[in-house]
Amino acid sequence: MLDGGDDTLTVAVYGGVFQDVMDEDLFAPFEEETDISVESEAQPTSEEALTQYENAVGAGDAPVDVAIMAQTGVLQGLNSDLWHIWDDDEFENLEYISDDLVGEADGGISSIGALSWYINLVQNTDVIEEPIDSWEALWDDEYEDTLGLLGYASNSFLLEVTAEVHFDGQDILDDRDGVEEVFEELEGVTDQANFWYENEAEFQQRLRDGEVPAGMLYSDITRVMQDDGAPVQSNFVQEGSILDSGLWVTLETSDLKEEAREFIDYASQPSVQDELAQGLYTSPTVEREYSEIDDDFYEEVAGPGPDEAITPKYELYVEEEDWVSERWEQFIIG
Repeated sequence: MLDGGDDTLTVAVYGGVFQDVMDEDLFAPFEEETDISVESEAQPTSEEALTQYENAVGAGDAPVDVAIMAQTGVLQGLNSDLWHIWDDDEFENLEYISDDLVGEADGGISSIGALSWYINLVQNTDVIEEPIDSWEALWDDEYEDTLGLLGYASNSFLLEVTAEVHFDGQDILDDRDGVEEVFEELEGVTDQANFWYENEAEFQQRLRDGEVPAGMLYSDITRVMQDDGAPVQSNFVQEGSILDSGLWVTLETSDLKEEAREFIDYASQPSVQDELAQGLYTSPTVEREYSEIDDDFYEEVAGPGPDEAITPKYELYVEEEDWVSERWEQFIIG
């Protein structure tokens, strides 16, 4: 682990293909342009990373300088004062980033969109030919014991899906009574679930083999599977796919704040976002008008775009974290 005694900027990112593409399309060009030495590090889950960062920041250390965090992780880290708060005017390229991917806190900025992705309905086309493109499939007994579904309330966002499909929107999630109603409706999906997965690699293998022929999965991962020859298809959903994002945060204890600022500003350029999207099949975090990706490819990675997507109610999983987790176990895992 690197700390303040090293002048190499350490950036925690998702591992595997993500890290490989970022090393090539983001970190190497950044080093070349700025002469700032940078090293990527594969990050564990947001939950594990948060625990690691809390312990380190509490001791005055910085195991990494910059990290990609999920939205819920950003909010939880803010509650523990883990992140450096930037002034609004410290970034030249912030104007290009979608407003909802700029996290504001304490009169400044705590997080900036790194990359976005969609959770779609997917299928093995050798087993199921017709596209599954409505969330109603989750309640449809035609798919009994067929689907692989994400295993947590806070990463499947099935509460939001249920609210959108059965309750005309997410307002019902504003209080516990409403959330209880949504959970009761959500019980109807359990018969269709073949398994609830924590690790997407488990589902990828079963989907590829046709053992679990359909379910919900990240669209970018499904596209990479297609490139590898797997008989899989990712479908943007009629009622809206789920749009989720990872955001750059800088640890408050990092000694390389200026280098971190330069890096995040570099990564926020539309041309860099386009490069990452083409390498990872993720969705750019810059507004569509600034992206030069052609319409066909944009539709491939973003479907009808963020305005038509379901955006999670992240604060629910921070403010009611324990209660929602307990109810999730009770209703879904049973």
